Amino acid sequence: MNIVADTMIWVSYLTYGDGYRHRLIERARRQRVRIFVSEYILQELNDTLVEDLHRTRRFALISCLNILKIARLVRIPLAAPPYVLADPKDDPIIQTAFKAKADYLVTADKDILNLRKIQDLMIVTPAQFEEQL
Repeated sequence: MNIVADTMIWVSYLTYGDGYRHRLIERARRQRVRIFVSEYILQELNDTLVEDLHRTRRFALISCLNILKIARLVRIPLAAPPYVLADPKDDPIIQTAFKAKADYLVTADKDILNLRKIQDLMIVTPAQFEEQL
């Protein structure tokens, strides 16, 4: 099974070590789920940690490096068709999932969740993904 977790899933994973989303990612790893990430998600994660959560740049860098230890990096195309009309900044997350040939995109973003399924990609909440494990 291949998955992409969106930026906020990673933020929760990194900042709440005993939280639900951290435990979910760890459970997926134990079950040998292949997790993918893109430079776009890592950059958005870095920006969120530093600008919104006021973490140090060093913390953000180490966090991204730690994610790369458990997630495979995919490169997404610079230009791609729009999918998330309500928030086009989310389109690279969809592209990450396509490039990874992901079965699931795990997100809590309502704009992305409203899409539900694109081609073979299922867009699910963390709780829905947990049911699949």
